Amino acid sequence: MKPSISAAAVLLGLLLAGTASDARAAEKKTDKPHDIRLDARALPQALTALVMQTGISIGGLDPAQCNARPRAVSGTLTAHQALKKLLDGSSCDVQRIDALTYKLVARLRPASAPKPKPAPRPISVATSANDDITMVVVRHPSRQLSTPAGVSIVAPPLLSGNDTDLSLIAPHVSGMTVTNLGPGRDKIFLRGISDSVMTGRTQSTVGLYLDDTPITYNAPDPDLLLVDMARIEVLKGPQGNLYGQGALSGVVRLVTNKPRLAQFEGEIGVAAGMAKDSRPSWRETVMLNVPLPGDTAAVRAVLYDEKSAGFIKDEALTRNATNDTRRSGGRLALKWEIRPDLTLDAAATVQDLRSSNSQYVVGRRGPYRRALSLAEPHDNIFQNLALSLTKAQTSGTWRLSVNRLSHEIHTGYDAQPVGRYVAIANSGILYYEEDQTIRLTNIEASFVSPPDRPLRWLVGAFAARSDETFTPHLIDVYTNITLYDEVREDIVDDAAIFSKLTWDFAPKWSISAGLRAQRSRHRTDSRISNVRLVDYLPNGRITGDISASPVSHELMLSYQPHERLLIYGLSSDGFRTGGFNTTTLTTTVVPTIYSGDKLQSLEAGFKYKSPAGRVRLDMAVFHIDWHDIQSDQLRATGLPRTLNLGDGKNTGLEIEAGWRVLPDLNLQFRGQFNDPKLDSVNPLYPTITKGGMPYISKSSTSLSAQWSHSLFGHPLDHTATLYHRSSSPLNYGVTAPVTMRGYTNLDLASTLEFNRYSMALRVTNALANKSNSFAYGNPFALDTAAQTTPLRPRTLWLSVNRRF
Repeated sequence: MKPSISAAAVLLGLLLAGTASDARAAEKKTDKPHDIRLDARALPQALTALVMQTGISIGGLDPAQCNARPRAVSGTLTAHQALKKLLDGSSCDVQRIDALTYKLVARLRPASAPKPKPAPRPISVATSANDDITMVVVRHPSRQLSTPAGVSIVAPPLLSGNDTDLSLIAPHVSGMTVTNLGPGRDKIFLRGISDSVMTGRTQSTVGLYLDDTPITYNAPDPDLLLVDMARIEVLKGPQGNLYGQGALSGVVRLVTNKPRLAQFEGEIGVAAGMAKDSRPSWRETVMLNVPLPGDTAAVRAVLYDEKSAGFIKDEALTRNATNDTRRSGGRLALKWEIRPDLTLDAAATVQDLRSSNSQYVVGRRGPYRRALSLAEPHDNIFQNLALSLTKAQTSGTWRLSVNRLSHEIHTGYDAQPVGRYVAIANSGILYYEEDQTIRLTNIEASFVSPPDRPLRWLVGAFAARSDETFTPHLIDVYTNITLYDEVREDIVDDAAIFSKLTWDFAPKWSISAGLRAQRSRHRTDSRISNVRLVDYLPNGRITGDISASPVSHELMLSYQPHERLLIYGLSSDGFRTGGFNTTTLTTTVVPTIYSGDKLQSLEAGFKYKSPAGRVRLDMAVFHIDWHDIQSDQLRATGLPRTLNLGDGKNTGLEIEAGWRVLPDLNLQFRGQFNDPKLDSVNPLYPTITKGGMPYISKSSTSLSAQWSHSLFGHPLDHTATLYHRSSSPLNYGVTAPVTMRGYTNLDLASTLEFNRYSMALRVTNALANKSNSFAYGNPFALDTAAQTTPLRPRTLWLSVNRRF
């Protein structure tokens, strides 16, 4: 039996043993009255404010499940009395564990009592950058302003629409960038850590999670439509201790709305979009939450279907825009409270995304025009099934989770420039396509102590297998002769145990230490055939097997003189294991095996919130050392390879600030300023030039404003976001160096709520910017013609939603 599976079995056994044990008796102490002042706001934010005013801890149900109406609470009250008032009329009640600890539970009602009629969803209260939101991306419940790390939260109203994806979210997170290769093709970067804008054999530098399950390995972002979302949590800096490999620069966690017990609700939405010189776009969404008999279980279903009209006119193929994208999918989630302390969660997520063509241009025909002989489609089919079992005890929370993912990706390219490397007579009209299928299975067991103890801990075990099939294929379109064919399978097994200990060793002081010991094995089997390229053998088979046992750490020291100020220092690291290059090229300096890389980070920061909550400031300075950088690059033929380019550094300053100018007007500034350098080049690749890292700007900033008021008594919210990115190199100079110029953009949105309806108007790229947007186009033509990937032209979306 593998060590990781054995460790998981031990933790599962302890979970079942803990199920049979009796909970400890709750400590009975008298509440101390407080002078409490709470404005009418959504329950999660109201509870956070109550925690700050009273010093209590609140656990149990997600407050979003309570369906509580925003209400103001003020006066000299105990914490228990204030909680009762906030929860009055909701589907939740409160249990007191001890004088400082409370638990939200489902409200019980007599069996004979009639079930209440479905209630409309409470009107959302705007969440600004000043709100202290509870999150779990650090593996335990923690408030954003008291977490000693670089974290960002994006929550409603920015997520209240039905047209959101990560490219629209990035300007609201300092240091976050998303490429613009096209739907289902993009990569995510954090904190100036970029290995390449290409997606190839290397594992992602950012861990992307859907709730508690990883949904990427070395594939691009599946570009899930973010419908019915609770929030997005971003944890910056290497996270090898908490999340293992694939979190070299941080973690992005997509948190969905969970099924709500004892509460029926539904919502349908329709939207229409229009861009200049483009056909109409449209979108349809449906959400349904249905409690099951007994009020201990519920299911929540989300469905959507979207057509995004193209804006690139490929004049050699058609007179119309050719890069249309169709995206359809949904989620089905089940929540079952087996017992008050034992909960089963299950979720299935599917999405089918198909783009009919790429979105770059070549030549001088105009910002949205080109003339290619062949279309370059992209299909991205995503499926994920997740199960988790959670047991909450007074001694801590046990959790066992299992995840099974299937991700199928198909991409095609016009490969005419490869014709000069073909060893036989050919038509010159060549086509390259690749299919990638990833099957990823994860199992994890963990035990987390209560968050209100002076000594807190986290222990866990993890096991995963990634089974990937990669089949690139190059053909002569006219003769249908194969010029390159490969069938490659990669199997990566990971096993790890991890722990983290946090100790409040003195008043206002905390220290924490974490370790993760991992064992990774990577096996490759590649069969290459029908090769008709110059200096290539016609056939070949490459196999390999490598292992690694990296150990990652985290060390943190923090000082919190009062609840509004936190100062911290942090040391952490991340890693990725190595892999294999497969080719029949007769002469090459590129090794068959590329090594794993490791990134070490030092960070110091502070977080401040003014007494009245009008001003919030998060600031961090970080320094990163990156050794043996893995990078996906291209051979002269355009075929992929992975290199260890050398060592790099990045020193940066990160800022997130919020200012509530007026009760209904909030301003937020986000910025990151970098000095990325490739300071040591692998001598095997003398053509690489030292300098900046690709796709990482020296500066990226955004300024947004949220204004809330009423129109004839109905809530009306406005949001404006202005963001700028400075210039950046596109690649490391292995091929002809390419530099992207900077650009500025503006997005606008307004939402009106009336009764059970909401109407939203959104304008993206309001400045109609046509600049190159930090992406490459055709990898086979990077050194033959200038390519530009423009932003999507100014697009107007109008959506209407109806709640039930």
